[in-house]
Amino acid sequence: MSALERRLARLEDVLLPKPWQPVCMLSEPASDALTEEWADYQRQVEAAKARGDFVIVVAPMKPTDRPRTEKGVTYCGTELDALALNASMLPSRRGNESLLGDVMKSLSGNVLSPVACNKA
Repeated sequence: MSALERRLARLEDVLLPKPWQPVCMLSEPASDALTEEWADYQRQVEAAKARGDFVIVVAPMKPTDRPRTEKGVTYCGTELDALALNASMLPSRRGNESLLGDVMKSLSGNVLSPVACNKA
C-alpha cells in the first residue's frame, strides 16, 4: 500500500460517518410479575440481541450500584441512567463525540461552594 493510499484510508476513517449500533431499551418486569410477563420480556431481549441491538434494561438496583453488563445486556438502575447511556451511543449533531456530549457542552451554570451558616 502506497503512502497516498494509507493517507486516504486515514482520512476516510476520520471523515466518513461511523455506523451506529441500534439501541433497544426495556424495563425488567417486577419480581412478582406473572410468568407470561417474564417470558415476553425474555423474548424481547433475545430478539434484540439477535438483531444486533445494544440492549439496555432498566432494572431495580441499589442507588449505589453502577450500570453493569451481563451476557450482552446492560442493566441500569434508573431510566435517567438508561437515557444517558443511550444518548452516549447516538451521533453528535455538533461534532462532539456523541449526543450526550452535545447536551453536556450546552449546559451552562455556576458552581457554588458550600458556605457555613452562622446561627445567631
